[in-house]
Amino acid sequence: MESYLHRQIHDLLLKAREPVFISDERIDGDSLGSALAMADFMASRGKTIPVYVASTVPEQYRRLPRAHQCTTSLQIFENPEIDLVVVFDCSDGDFVRSLVERIPGNPTVVNIDHHTTNSRYGHVNQVIVDAPATAAVVHQFFEENQIIPSRDAATCLLTGLCFDTTAFSNGATNERALDVASKLLLGGARVHDVIHAMFHNRSVCALRVWGAALERIEEDREQNMISTYLTRKDIEENNVSDDEIDGLSNFLNLVTNVDMLRVFRETADGQVKVSMRSLTRDVAEIAKTHGGGGHKRAAGYVIPQSRLVCGEDGCWRVVTASETR
Repeated sequence: MESYLHRQIHDLLLKAREPVFISDERIDGDSLGSALAMADFMASRGKTIPVYVASTVPEQYRRLPRAHQCTTSLQIFENPEIDLVVVFDCSDGDFVRSLVERIPGNPTVVNIDHHTTNSRYGHVNQVIVDAPATAAVVHQFFEENQIIPSRDAATCLLTGLCFDTTAFSNGATNERALDVASKLLLGGARVHDVIHAMFHNRSVCALRVWGAALERIEEDREQNMISTYLTRKDIEENNVSDDEIDGLSNFLNLVTNVDMLRVFRETADGQVKVSMRSLTRDVAEIAKTHGGGGHKRAAGYVIPQSRLVCGEDGCWRVVTASETR
């Protein structure tokens, strides 16, 4: 079935007159790298495809090939000629529907992903949950259709693979991840660019904010779990972006010896975002009960209309709007 769908997607891409690509609402190395690798393939066929991103591409990814094709403009969806929408690494069907509804026509929606919580919202759903990254799914698309990725496409895919496996150090790292990485390296993927996107993107100010999070770590020995907390004040006083804070969960997962961790962070729109990592527990199921999603070992959710408060005992907790009335 996977092979058939890869060939079907290939046919849809080549036949489409006005395709549009969509990266996940939360931009990361996998969603963006997968979309840009496919954009590179289409460019080799003479088609320049707009890649919609919900926010400006983070600085660390602007050196990726084809990043200039990304746009935050919703006006691209006003084109009645759009006949194909391809979505990468996005499990949130509501987000995709809100964009597709802007299109005057009735395009085919292709959903390429690997999240277990994906709702299969597309007309064509290539969701391979045992893939280490969506980048690995796109690489399989290339192989099934006997396409050799260019060096640019290989670099984009390796970025996605490294992001979702935390440079081959987390639970998503399996034989398939290493096999795909080996093929991408042999295909000319530029490792230096990948390393820059993964690691050379933390300012001194961002490290100070990480330091605050490290100071606030709370341990639950019964659950073999740690939690930490970051407020908007931490972020704004240090003049750092949310993009620079991303990666803290993966870092803690790499250096701690607990089974599970949670990072609570206040967002600019008055919510608290919770990022979870675990060595053995299915955190995607936990996230799903709170309206979130993700992978078995890495997932998250958002607590609406809430903030973080440190009590007199020095312990942190989430306070919702209803509790403060």
